[in-house]
Amino acid sequence: MEIQKGDRMMNKEKQILNYMEKLGLSREEAEQLYKDEEEDNLPELTTEQKKIEKEMRQADRKKETAPRKREREPDGAKLLLLSILYHSIDDYFEDTLHHDGLNLTVINPEREFEFIFENVKYRITLSKPRKEKKNEGC
Repeated sequence: MEIQKGDRMMNKEKQILNYMEKLGLSREEAEQLYKDEEEDNLPELTTEQKKIEKEMRQADRKKETAPRKREREPDGAKLLLLSILYHSIDDYFEDTLHHDGLNLTVINPEREFEFIFENVKYRITLSKPRKEKKNEGC
């Protein structure tokens, strides 16, 4: 190993002298050029080294998670109103003997139900508008 190191030192010195002579560089400039070229001629990384290098380059990222389902409390007032509407229609048609083909179906207990009257499908949807935001500073 000492022989190889010595040979490398001889080659280095020869190359530096060659740069000085052929390119007209000072000793410092020639040494810097040799150093720069040596850095450019680094050996290829092994696959294991490439994996490690890639892991080191990657920034830590927050792991993306699936969006959470938001638990919301049932709106008691909407439930009550829809129930009143549903039972009103059901009771009315039960009393008038047109109840046979009514086919009342709840689609969403807080929002809508549908029924068939005289072979036509109807859907009742209850919606509650959001509160309006007040514009400040206008």
